[in-house]
Amino acid sequence: MNPTSFYDQYWQNGLHRNPEWPEYLMKTLEPLRGLERVLDYGCGMGDAYQSRLAASVKEYVGADVSGIALSRTRERGFPALQIDPQTSRTEAPDATFDGALSVEVMEHLFDPLAAARELYRVLKPGGTVMVTVPNFGYHECRLLALLRAQVPSEPEDPKKNRYNGVHIRYFSKLMLTRLLRDAGFTDIRVYSFDQATIWDVFRAGGPFAHVSDFARRNLPAFLHLRFLQDVWPGMFAKRLRTVARKPA
Repeated sequence: MNPTSFYDQYWQNGLHRNPEWPEYLMKTLEPLRGLERVLDYGCGMGDAYQSRLAASVKEYVGADVSGIALSRTRERGFPALQIDPQTSRTEAPDATFDGALSVEVMEHLFDPLAAARELYRVLKPGGTVMVTVPNFGYHECRLLALLRAQVPSEPEDPKKNRYNGVHIRYFSKLMLTRLLRDAGFTDIRVYSFDQATIWDVFRAGGPFAHVSDFARRNLPAFLHLRFLQDVWPGMFAKRLRTVARKPA
C-alpha cells in the first residue's frame, strides 16, 4: 500500500478525528501568528487548530498526502496542496511562505528529512518553522524501552492488532534538533508540548498503567509536576515543539 492509499484509509476509518485544540495547545502557535502566508504541512482533515490559526494569519494553506484529507480541508474553505508521497514535495514555488508548521507528522514519515527540506525550500529567507513530535526521550518511553523493550508505536487498537502502529520514526530532543539542522535551519529552540505528568512513569509497568490514568483524572495540577517539562523537555516533555528559522 502506498502512502496516499494508507492515509486515505487512515482518515476514512474514523479513528483519527482531531478535536478542537484546548487553549493551552493553541498557545504553541504563537510564533506563527500575524505572518503573511503559512503552510501547514500534514494538515490532515483541517479540523483541529486550523480555523483559529487561519484567522490569525493573512493566508493559510494546508498540505497533505491524503486525497480524502485534502478534500475535507478544502470543504472547510482552506486552500490545500498535494504532497508527493515519493518526494515529499508540494507544488509551492521556492520561498513562498513566511511561516510553516508540521504538527505530529514527522513520526509518520518514511523520510522525515525530505519533508524538513521541503519546509526549508518553501520558506522565505528569515521564515519561521514550527514542528511538533512525540518525545521518545519522555521518562515513560525511556523506562518502557528499558524494562519491556518496547517502543510507543501507537497502534490504532492494541487489543485487535498491537503491530500496526502508525509511528515509524522516533525523535528525542537531540534527534529533532539534528533533523532541522540537517535540513538547513538555524536558531533551533526546543520546548515542551502537551500536558505531561510525572505519573506517566507507571505506564511503563504494564498492569500499573491505571495509576497514571487515576492520577490524570483525580490529582490537582501541582501534583503532576508539569513545570519539569519546561525545565527539562528532553526528559519530561511528552511531546516536543521546535521553533527554527531559515537563514536570511
